[in-house]
Amino acid sequence: MPEGAPAPRGPFPPGHQFSGFLSSPERSQLIEWTLSNRSRFIPSRIMGNVLNLERRVSERLPDLGPLRPLFERRLTESLPEIFRTTGTRPFEVEYFELELAAHGDGAFFANHVDLPIGPGRKPHGSKASRTRDRVVSAVYYFHIPPKRFSGGALRLYRFGDQDGSGDFIEFQPKQNSLVVFPSWARHEVRRVGCPGQAFDHHRFAVNAWLCRALAPASGN
Repeated sequence: MPEGAPAPRGPFPPGHQFSGFLSSPERSQLIEWTLSNRSRFIPSRIMGNVLNLERRVSERLPDLGPLRPLFERRLTESLPEIFRTTGTRPFEVEYFELELAAHGDGAFFANHVDLPIGPGRKPHGSKASRTRDRVVSAVYYFHIPPKRFSGGALRLYRFGDQDGSGDFIEFQPKQNSLVVFPSWARHEVRRVGCPGQAFDHHRFAVNAWLCRALAPASGN
């Protein structure tokens, strides 16, 4: 490659957006849970449990309470299509990592990957040795109608794009839809506009990661 030439970029990550992921009663339960737990939302953090408002601005609820079994069941039922549309070799899901996120006015998440890399990587927010890896990322979108926010698209960059300056594909945060993509794909959440900042006007999402158990390290 000639000196000074840009590094080659790969193809776009395989991703897909499913419609109608939850039934209307199930979505109503989720909305009720979200609003009734407003006081429990905390500022979102980036990998390593670091608060960095230059990289990520949003709020999160680290658990789904009684709705966790619902999401685990729906994701499990969708596994064949999730694996197919993300180009993922089927595996046994060891754990579903879930969080509820709320994006108000000015919220965003700069380009990043969901899978930590490098030797000795740690689980998100933990000092313990890593026992599982995120393989597939999934984002379920919902809002309280009528929609009163703008922006907040999920942007996926080509493999090999490190700084988010290249071309991309985008998924809009459509009501009751689920977007899936490989966890090692570089992506970002575009800035949200939500005048007035009323919590029930926010862009809401359930972030989910399908995790695979790591093989035990071999001895010397």
